[in-house]
Amino acid sequence: MKADVGIALRSTVFPQNLIVPISSELDASFSSVWFPAVSAHIDPLDLCALSLDATKRVNAATGVLRLPEQDPARLAGRADALSKSSGNRFILGVGTGPLRGQTAVNQLVDLTKKLRASCHNIPPAPIYFAALGPKMVKAAFENADGALLNFCSPRYASGVTSRHASRKRDGFRVACYVKLFFSEDEDEARRMLVKEFIHYDSLPQYHKMFEAMGISKTIDAFKSAQEVTEGHITEEILEISMDNPTQKEVLELLERFREAGVDTPVVYPYVAGSDDYKLQLVKNLCSWL
Repeated sequence: MKADVGIALRSTVFPQNLIVPISSELDASFSSVWFPAVSAHIDPLDLCALSLDATKRVNAATGVLRLPEQDPARLAGRADALSKSSGNRFILGVGTGPLRGQTAVNQLVDLTKKLRASCHNIPPAPIYFAALGPKMVKAAFENADGALLNFCSPRYASGVTSRHASRKRDGFRVACYVKLFFSEDEDEARRMLVKEFIHYDSLPQYHKMFEAMGISKTIDAFKSAQEVTEGHITEEILEISMDNPTQKEVLELLERFREAGVDTPVVYPYVAGSDDYKLQLVKNLCSWL
């Protein structure tokens, strides 16, 4: 394994029939594979099981489960089984769901304590908190084994984690989703990137984060443009995400996240194309590392 880099396999991009063939390619290149919970019909824990069975070294993680929607005792049993059967290669990523504010943070901490109290495996599966702002990052530093950031710049990641560095315990890890958009059609890859920024900007918590990163005006320009051209993609956007990046561009972006204090940058590919194209893209990413 060349570096601590993860990959996220979104179920709306990579269908279940690709999970095993993709996972079999990951051992030599990626340290972890993450399964975002984006479909009510597909259980990330099941995808983790498929991937763990197809690999020998890669960790598999939920990225993330909405913990308030889970039964702690049942989830603990499933996490325990995945950990034991894989040689402790399972990571449990959890989040608050639609709840926001300090109440949501407190609830996540309380549910995490209940979850750990129900676990029988020694050591228990590491728990990562999905985190956007400093309050949740602080809660993760104090109560979890890792924090998972999403769709932010290295500078923002450094800002929200460095202020709590004194609370960081041995073994605590910071991961961050790095979204990349791929298509054989250059215009389509750019449209996918723009659509994702516009979608996330409609969510209040992400709009607030984008404001803090100073990219709100750029996103507003995306919304008003009839057709977004390459010239609309500013340097500030390219610090966060890229469309059809080259190997050099991907490696440089991942390195900037590492320099910002992200222990595990997680490549999160959105891919338009056939299953063969998607599988080949993952193989290319593996070879790039």
